[in-house]
Parts: sequence; C-alpha cells; structure tokens
Amino acid sequence: MQTAPAVSIIISAYNRPKVVPFAIKSVLASDFEDWELIIIGDGCNVETEEAIRAFVDPRIRFENVPANTGHQSGPHNRGVELARGEFVLFLNQDDIYFPDHVSARVAFMRESGADISWSPILLLNHSAMESGPVDVTRDKLSLDGATADGNFDPESFVISSCWAVRREICNAVGPWLTPDKTRLSPSQEWLHRASRQGRNMAYHPRVSVLCIHSGVRRFSYVNPESPEHERAWSWLEAGTGERLALMQCVAVQQASERVRLRKELARRDRPFQAFAGSALARFGIHPHTLQRMLEGLGKGEWVGKHTHFTAKPPPLPFDAQTPVGTTAAGSYIGRGWHVGEGKGRWSSAATAEVFFSVPEGLGDDGNRKLEISGYPMRDGDEVTFRLNDGAPVVMALRRADRVIAIDLPAGESFRLRISVDRPTSPLALGRSMDGRILGYWLEWLRVSTSRNDAT
Repeated sequence: MQTAPAVSIIISAYNRPKVVPFAIKSVLASDFEDWELIIIGDGCNVETEEAIRAFVDPRIRFENVPANTGHQSGPHNRGVELARGEFVLFLNQDDIYFPDHVSARVAFMRESGADISWSPILLLNHSAMESGPVDVTRDKLSLDGATADGNFDPESFVISSCWAVRREICNAVGPWLTPDKTRLSPSQEWLHRASRQGRNMAYHPRVSVLCIHSGVRRFSYVNPESPEHERAWSWLEAGTGERLALMQCVAVQQASERVRLRKELARRDRPFQAFAGSALARFGIHPHTLQRMLEGLGKGEWVGKHTHFTAKPPPLPFDAQTPVGTTAAGSYIGRGWHVGEGKGRWSSAATAEVFFSVPEGLGDDGNRKLEISGYPMRDGDEVTFRLNDGAPVVMALRRADRVIAIDLPAGESFRLRISVDRPTSPLALGRSMDGRILGYWLEWLRVSTSRNDAT
C-alpha cells in the first residue's frame, strides 16, 4: 500500500491551458518533496486536460468532473475527499508557490500546532511589460492577507492559495458552500465558519506565494495568453535576487501610499493647520514651523527633545527605590527583558541592559553607590554586573542575596549590563509550565552615597 504523503495540494482547474502549468511547475520546483498534487478539472476543455496530463509525475493525480459547476467549491470538496496528506494546501490555478513555501508552512504547522494557518501573499496587480525584471516604478504589487495583530480578521480577504489546513479539520469544518448558499465568496465563508467553530487559526508572517489574480483582469478567461505569468515565472527562476526586488517594489509602493494617506488624514482631521501650512509654504516657510509653534516649541526645543531622548537617560532618584516592574520604569529599561510583572521583571536573554543617570548635584567624590535588588533563577548562578565599559563585577548569588551594592564611577549617564551565565526556564527546571527563558529577577535600583538596608 502506498504511504500517505505529508501534504496534499489541491488545484481547481478550468480552461486556462496556458496558465495552470505555471501553478503545477511551482509545486514541482518545491524544495519539499513529500506531497501529492490533486488537480480537479471543473469540466475542463480538451486543451486544458492535455496541458495538465503533459506533466508526468506519480505524485500528480488529475480528475476531470463531467460538467462544469462554475465555481471552486465542488472541485475543492472533491479534492479534499481524495486527499491523503497530514496537511491540505490549496493553490489557485492562477497562483505560484515560491520553492520554500510548502516546506516552511509544514514546519510552521508542526511547530505551532495550528489547525489552520495563512500568510500574506504577493499580489501582482499590474504588470507593465511582457518580459524583464521587476520595475519598481511601473509594476504594481501589494501584500494581501496581512493582519494587524496576528489574529484572524474576517474583514481581510485571505486567498486560499496561502492556507494550510490539517486534513481532519477540513472534514470537521465541513464542505465549501456553493456560491448560491452564501453572500460571501465560498473560501471566506469557510474560513469564517472555521473561526466561529473555535478552530486554532495561526498567522504565518512569511511571504511565499505570488498571486496573479484573474478576478482583477478583464476578460482573463477569454484571452488564452497570459504574459503576466510568463514574466512572473522568470522572476521565480531568477532566485533570491528577484524575490527581493519584488519585496522592494511592494515596500516602496506601500510606503508611498502611506504618505498619501497620512496627508489626506491630516487635511481631514486638521483642516485649518493644513490650509495654513500650505499658505505659508507659498512664502517659503517650512510647513512644520507652524506645527511646532502650535505645539509650543521654541527654537531649538525640537532638536533638544530628540537629543534628550537618545543621549540622556532619566536620573534615578537619590536614596529612593525605583521599582522596575511597572510601566513607568520603561524609560530605564533597555534590551533583554520580559514585560514587567509589577514587583519586578525577568531578563529574557544572557545579557540585559538598564540605562540611567545620577541626580543633579550628586558629586563624583567616590562614595556613590548603585544598589540592585534581585536574584538569579537558580541559587549559586554567577551574575555579572558591568557599568559602562568598567571592570565587571561577578558574583555567585542566591535568592537570599537580594541587595548588592557596586561603586558608581565618575560620570553622569550609565549603562548597566546584567549577565547570567546559564539562563534557563522554569519548565526546564521542573518548577512550572513557564517555558520562558529567565535569567535575573530585577526588583529595584537605588543611587546612594552609603549602603542602606533594604526596605
């Protein structure tokens, strides 16, 4: 008996004999080989059937239903019936997988444990030429299917070519509806139904599908030629360089659109300021000058604020504990920390940073101390403290050693680096199900001129 593949890829095909081969070729070019490709013809004509059968590979199966249904639902439902893979992927006949799409998605599904996943796709809206590399000034591309927060959003159209679904979930959610039974597209109704059933849906933020959507091309099913597909295939064959050019094209065009929208919103939300700025510009006055005046900023203050933000960390109050677990402590916290937990926060990496300055008027008489309250995850772990580029202070600490004091050298601004030799997780230590890497628990900091007892 033939072993079931890891992945079943389903293509619904209909009367585009010069287009569907590109979808098939993209599957054959995949760097992941444990797949079966199920192509269901929706009453395809002879030319399309011949184009599909020209691909001779034992992993490819083709079935042509006797009568055209006019939609994807029937062919996709039939494809799911025939699927044997652990995961089911769909590929519209107009679309193309990048070589790493299937392998990356399988790895993501297994790592995340998701029932369903989707990803953003590259959408070729307009191809300015019939051949040649991507032209950022003429070709129009965008990203579709992205999400604002990583959660499924039914208002975002998610093309099925970027889906991956566990096969048993396909059956549990139920078949794709026919168009006459929903006011949505059948694909989006199916996703929404899965979401309402509480299926585990995960966003995979990796771009590995190129969509050349027939729905935005007038008479695309009448014209047998598709120079867009010919040209797009040359981009995939060109490898990583042209893929980066595609992403550059998207980035430049979406950045331009963002600037346009920002200006449009500013004109709508602050019409007087926008009008005044335009009027001043006619006299050679920079429009931001008015904005800074309305914000109450004098000459030099805008640059001064920037300098203060980048080069002047806030002072630690003298002889008073500054808790670091609260949101208010964010101005001191640098890289390498988990979110604060009220009474303190854990470092999340081998080295974590804190930035601070000393209060004005506190001299460099050599008696200044920085007091640190905290402890490592494990008793006896070595913790290294280093101020700026000074000599490291290394201590083997226990939970009982909560407060230590180190000398503050001359200077006003400091970077404190706290390093733990072997950060680990409570899960690895058998203490809890918390799998986060935790190194040093920092509770509070204090600047003093003599050692004070912890309170």
